[in-house]
Amino acid sequence: MEPSLKIEDLLSFKESDRLIPINAVTEEFRLMKNCLKKPLTEEIAVRVCEKSGSHLLKMVNPRIDKDHACLYFEVPGANQRPKILPAVNAADIPFCKVLYRPLNIDVDDRPGRSVIDDIMNPDESSEAILSAFAMVFGQKVLDAARATLLHKPKRVTKLAAGEFPIIFIPRADGSDLQITPVSPAAAYMGIKSTINALYERKQAQGLSGPYGSFGKQTISSKLQNISGAIGGPRRRVTATMPPVMEQAEAEMYRFAHSGSFPRWRDADVADWVLRYADMLEADTIYNDRNTRGALDKTADRLLSDAQDFIDETLAEVGYAAEYLGLKRSDIPTPPNPADVLIRRRWQKDNYNKARKALTSAHFQHRMARHLKARETVST
Repeated sequence: MEPSLKIEDLLSFKESDRLIPINAVTEEFRLMKNCLKKPLTEEIAVRVCEKSGSHLLKMVNPRIDKDHACLYFEVPGANQRPKILPAVNAADIPFCKVLYRPLNIDVDDRPGRSVIDDIMNPDESSEAILSAFAMVFGQKVLDAARATLLHKPKRVTKLAAGEFPIIFIPRADGSDLQITPVSPAAAYMGIKSTINALYERKQAQGLSGPYGSFGKQTISSKLQNISGAIGGPRRRVTATMPPVMEQAEAEMYRFAHSGSFPRWRDADVADWVLRYADMLEADTIYNDRNTRGALDKTADRLLSDAQDFIDETLAEVGYAAEYLGLKRSDIPTPPNPADVLIRRRWQKDNYNKARKALTSAHFQHRMARHLKARETVST
């Protein structure tokens, strides 16, 4: 054995970072064999493969009978056999680590695959790897594992009473069918690896906010009597996802990323715009100093209120941009007050009436005065 290699590097359920050349697989199996205290026999290979399945019942009930510890289901319509995990006694775990160890072979785009994977779902490199396994552990051991996995999977005939959920499904004839749903082992392992990866990424990068909040609590420090592949302490994982944005928050987020400006939803604004439109129309008939003064004040009020909304929105968007890692200089230019006033949901023909008033020469003149006054103050 290489001085830098340890037993846990050779007998493991985890994929190693070491790349093994395809022509060195035989030597890798020899190193694994030297780590075993007892030989891997046909009987042991059969026992390990019989106690392997796509569903491990001990995840539901730890007191399940050892002869009924796993289920094996073919996925209908799938072009591959399902992923399986072992559920054996502790004495057989070292042999499981030989059969189930993901070998990282130096072949392009080939993920880590075990002897079990190469038997269940062979690819173009499987024959060479299985031949190397047979050369080290014996052809009879390989044949025993292959026959057990592919030709005679053991059937479960009973389930232990206890914590198993029971569901009744009505039959067409009016009777009921009692079923016991059991989650696939692949789902357990998939959730475990996904949550752990998210939690580790959060710890490494300090992610927070929109990435969610993750926490772990160890509830048992002992090895679990489920599967050697699910060994180690059992943890409870809590993942809190960010709340759904309110509509106004979503609009500000969108604007910060070069989207449209948030909509001003004050219901009274539409009434004041329409009132200004009526005053503008009346001014063409009754035009004196008083009516002109009232018209100017109404237009200025609309412009002032719209500008306040624009300024407040830009301030909030600026805070949000910094939180999202954006620069304030990246925030798009806001629309003018007239565009903010017209951008709302109007009833029936009121839109044309409001648009005519806000594009009138009077309103455009008052808006030009308003914007010029702001420029003067800012300079």
